[in-house]
Amino acid sequence: MMSDLPEILRQFRVDVERAEHLLNFIKRFREFGGSAAPAQVAEAHLPWPEAMVLLEESRNRRTDLPVLSGSLVLYLAGRFEYFVRQVIQSAAEDIASKVASYVALPDSIRNELRVRTLEVAQQPRRYGFDEAEAAALLESLVNNQRGAVAPLTINAEVLSITESNMKDRVIADLMKRVGMESFWSEIGKQAQVKLHLEKQNDRETTAEVQNRLNAIMEERNQIAHPTAATQFPDPDQVLNSAALLKVLSTVMVDVLLVYLGGFRAPLPAPAAAAVAAV
Repeated sequence: MMSDLPEILRQFRVDVERAEHLLNFIKRFREFGGSAAPAQVAEAHLPWPEAMVLLEESRNRRTDLPVLSGSLVLYLAGRFEYFVRQVIQSAAEDIASKVASYVALPDSIRNELRVRTLEVAQQPRRYGFDEAEAAALLESLVNNQRGAVAPLTINAEVLSITESNMKDRVIADLMKRVGMESFWSEIGKQAQVKLHLEKQNDRETTAEVQNRLNAIMEERNQIAHPTAATQFPDPDQVLNSAALLKVLSTVMVDVLLVYLGGFRAPLPAPAAAAVAAV
């Protein structure tokens, strides 16, 4: 079965590039506000009232343009969070497709499915589910534990539940839910990340990409709850964030595809009688 991860990545990159186009438009609009109209237009020899109105507005709004840039930080951070959740769900489904039964799933996935499903069952609305959906999740979990479902299907959406922004520790925790214990150390080894950050050492690369990701999420929180002292970013700052998220998302999928490609279902434990006979 082909993984959905490449398509999830493609859609994410398309949306990030849409934000990049808007950020470049903001830059051009700011430059337009600092320009002078050609004499023929300014003196009305060549009437173009729409251009003159736009020029006047761009001059009056130049200092407010960072607010627009800041709104795109919210978009990028939110879209990245959704991307990570999709990635976790897809990875879990890929693993489930490779095992014959629920008990053959890695312990990390079975434990998290149980814990997260029970959390949803107790407080469904907190996690965006209604009562019927929560009941269906519980029923599915029970049927899986009994081995009553064939072929195996899991409710992977519960594995991506988190109430925090996608800082490095949150992503590390989500990756552990699908069995990846050393996600960030693997990211630090990737040539694409090193080239983007201009680093050579694996640990330095890991620390730098984590710091930059956390800074994006901190900025997202500040913009989402602005005060009179909030500093909104200029387009170039947000473009840098977009570039980092594109690189990080790409290597994230690459690392997961390698992990999934090497995944093998654990062998079933020998029956007690067979063990005794030995």
